[in-house]
Amino acid sequence: MIDRIEDLAGSEAPVSVGAVTDMLGARSHAPMLMFVALLMILPVGMIPGVGGVLGVIAALIGLQMIRGRKGLWLPAFIRHREVPAHSIRQAVRGIRPPAAWLSRHLQTRLPVLAEGQLSLWVIALVLVLGGASMMVLGAIPFAIPLVGLPIACFAVGILTGDGLVVAAGYAILFSAFAVTLVA
Repeated sequence: MIDRIEDLAGSEAPVSVGAVTDMLGARSHAPMLMFVALLMILPVGMIPGVGGVLGVIAALIGLQMIRGRKGLWLPAFIRHREVPAHSIRQAVRGIRPPAAWLSRHLQTRLPVLAEGQLSLWVIALVLVLGGASMMVLGAIPFAIPLVGLPIACFAVGILTGDGLVVAAGYAILFSAFAVTLVA
């Protein structure tokens, strides 16, 4: 997938966001979720208002998954947005080392959790509910990473086909929920 993204940026012509999502096809939900989850986990997600926006994006991705959409729908003003080819090549260089590490350490395990229709539907429901809750929880700085971490696990698990990582996402989600109930 990374090689295909790099191929899109082979010339000096800018690349549209739509071209990247079209190239990713049915798997485009997971990379976008990973991006959203990373922003939730990093300090930028704790900036007032950012958590709510990220939650809305996660909820919209979840809604698309529930509807059975195979690729990621983006509004035209985002699809037509262009990114300089050199920026994409630079991003690919930065992504390659962690992707290689993931490739070495993750494998196809428990595929029913990473690719099964029921599990993907539950993940989508979690995205909708968790994303919507960010409108309220976004005001509590430590709550944003608690939502972002399971989403990151779901995204990595779906992207790599590793259901064990998805199971870790469920475990983190249930633990965070239990801690929230007790607190």
